[in-house]
Order: sequence, then C-alpha cells, then structure tokens
Amino acid sequence: MTSGSPEQIWRYLDGEMSADEESQFQEWLRASSDNAREFAQITLLHDRLRTEHLLDAVVSSAAHESAATAVVVRRRSRPLAFLGSLAAAGAVLLLLWLGIGRTTVSAASELDRLLRAQSQGPDKTYEITVERVAAPSPRHTERDQEHRPPKPSIDGALLHIRQGNQFVLVRQLPNGQQFLTGCNGQVSWAIRPEGPVRVSQDLSRFNRDVPGHEQGMPLFDVEHDLEQLRTAYDVQLLPVENGDDAASEQEPTRLIVAVKKRGYRGPQRVEIAYAVRSGRIHQWRFVDMPYGPERLTLRLTLTDEAHLGPAFFDHATHHAPDRTIAEE
Repeated sequence: MTSGSPEQIWRYLDGEMSADEESQFQEWLRASSDNAREFAQITLLHDRLRTEHLLDAVVSSAAHESAATAVVVRRRSRPLAFLGSLAAAGAVLLLLWLGIGRTTVSAASELDRLLRAQSQGPDKTYEITVERVAAPSPRHTERDQEHRPPKPSIDGALLHIRQGNQFVLVRQLPNGQQFLTGCNGQVSWAIRPEGPVRVSQDLSRFNRDVPGHEQGMPLFDVEHDLEQLRTAYDVQLLPVENGDDAASEQEPTRLIVAVKKRGYRGPQRVEIAYAVRSGRIHQWRFVDMPYGPERLTLRLTLTDEAHLGPAFFDHATHHAPDRTIAEE
C-alpha cells in the first residue's frame, strides 16, 4: 500500500498511523502539488462527514456567567462548527508548506498573544474526550499489569485548572462514583470514594493521572504547554475561520497546528482552536499522546470559564470533614 493511497490518507486523518508512518506520509505530502490535491480532495470529504457527525452529537449550550462550585455537574461543550474541521488541518498545513495561503500574522506572535491571554483569564474547566487509544505491545501490557492497577478512564473526565499548577481532575469509576486528584499549589492530593484522603508535599505526587505529565507537557499547565510548542514543535498558523461573516454571533476563530520536531518528547501533533480577538482557547487536540503504556489521541474542550472560589483546589472542598487524612 503506497503512502498516498486513499486508505493511507484516511488512516492519517483518523490518527491511526505510527510515528514513522506519519513521518513518511508527511514527506509524501510535500513531494508534489499533485499529492497535495489528492490529499485535499479526500480531506474535504473526511471533514464533511466528521462535521455532520459532530453537529448531530453536540447540543448547543447558552453562555454562562455563574461560578461552578460542584464537580458533579457535567456541562456539555458549546458547538463550534469550525471544530469539525480539526482533522482537516493537515491539508491546510500542507498548503502553507507549499507557500499557498500564507498569513501576515506569525505563529510565534500568536503564541505570545495566547500566553498573555491565558495568564489573565479566570479558572477554566475542560472536558476530556479520548478519540483513539493505541494499545501497547503485549510485553509492555504484561509488565504494566504486574506492577500497577488499571487507571480509571480519562474519557469524559473534567479538568479544572488555575494558574500556579493548580488543578482538579474528576474521573468516573465504573460504579458511577468519582475519583478526584488535584493540587492547590502547596500540596497535592487524591480522593477515592473510600479510604483515607492522601496528601503530599510533593506537588507532582498525584499528577500522574493527567495526560502529558510523562512528557513534560501536563495538560493543567497551559502556559508551559504553549512554551513547549515554541521550543519542540514546528508551528503553523492557519487562516481565520468565519472572519468575514458579519452576521455570525461567534467570534472569528483560528487554528494552530504544531508538529513535533525530531528528538523531543511529547505528542506527535498538537492542534489549538481559539478565538481570534480574545485569545480564548476553545479546544486542544493531542495526537499520539503518551499516557502510561498507551498512546492517546484526545481533545480538551472548554466547557466553563469562571472563578471557582479561593478554596476550590483544596482537597477539603471535595470531601466530608470527618475523612481520614493520610500524609505521604
């Protein structure tokens, strides 16, 4: 099967290629304009199908102002039509590589602007969606099962974040109960439905369940992640979406696509969808993100942006006062 066969193009768009296959495929994309046209035609079809699926699956939510103080309420993300085209980023990125559709704003300056916007914003809540899981090798699986229990699923989890490496990760166990881990910038903690609340002065003690921590790109530290893109990734800025639509109530949006350089750790590709004027990041997408023995393709979709209160990231906010505290 050749690198540019329709089957391979669909595998690339669905994130089913290994790192080596993806590298070879990108070389094929850059080889000629004929390859670009073939890729673009299939990408348009793929994008249209994905957009229709997302629009059917996602229910529109109204803008909200009140702070979220309970972690049991799960908000659905507001639909953004352009998010359906995230998988088509490779096609536009290819056109940029070929010198077509260049923008006057540099990717570096936009990263700087996004950094400033994140440092000034309120607390944020993201919903994590796992699109794909690349299974580990059988040998790796056996070794992992011998030394650690399985993690609760990250799919559907809520991640609340605040500046200063503060976060609360809320995951659902199979029985419907919640398992919380977090950090308030002074101590890290973990709360299972039963047993003591575990607390540690080591701020990294309980961040292992947040994707990206193994690669120095933890999802709760947005500013650090943006800095990492500047250093370890080739970053491209794509054209503004719905920028000329004066009737649209949505702020014009833009997509940044970053492909990892050789020799660096982290996911193979990162996509950031954000509002042009405010710099508000609506969605992150990570392709081939290491997570324990697995490699994930996952999305973080912004569901809320509000001040959660001074004590929200303290463990005591999330458990009964009579729970036993075990310091580690």
